[in-house]
Amino acid sequence: MTHSPCLAAILLAAVAIAPSRPAIAEPQPAAIFDSSGVLIDPADGLLPDADVVDQFGNRMRFREAVGEGAFVLNFTYTRCTELCGMADLYLTDIDDRRDELAAPVRLVTLTLDPARDRPQDLLQRHQDFGSPEGWLRLTGDPAEILPLLVRLGAWDGSPLEDHKLFVIVGHAGRQQMVRLEADPWLPERIFRLASDFTR
Repeated sequence: MTHSPCLAAILLAAVAIAPSRPAIAEPQPAAIFDSSGVLIDPADGLLPDADVVDQFGNRMRFREAVGEGAFVLNFTYTRCTELCGMADLYLTDIDDRRDELAAPVRLVTLTLDPARDRPQDLLQRHQDFGSPEGWLRLTGDPAEILPLLVRLGAWDGSPLEDHKLFVIVGHAGRQQMVRLEADPWLPERIFRLASDFTR
């Protein structure tokens, strides 16, 4: 399958990104390393929940948006000029390879900037990436979204420009998820895990 021509070049920038601390479940399990020696922070548990709004203006709970099956979750904001394009390309790669998966995988992007990212802003971003089906972009009241970001380990109060790049892959119904830090092999590792969670 043909992937975006800019994907490989953009991914090389991920090598310099420092890993962020895990914050998915308590207590945190011991970190493990995959066969490539890249850090993976595994975590099992129930996803936190909050009121959210998708790019089409539909209101729902976060767990409802993620669904009960396999999912890939990333974190961006529409005014981001650095890491967010790469984060969206990671999910675009999964969307391009859906026919290789045994079951559907829900793609979810949660904004890091709920105060400014409105549904129409997310819809424009969605359209910029070809309006793929099965990909929800979420925002909402900052009073709901910011605590959700904290619980997911996506925000620690630092400026938005200092946010880290990582992806959470899991199966909501099984209450299993794995947090993957950025590295040049991340798209294939995301796909491999997503494939595992669809079986």
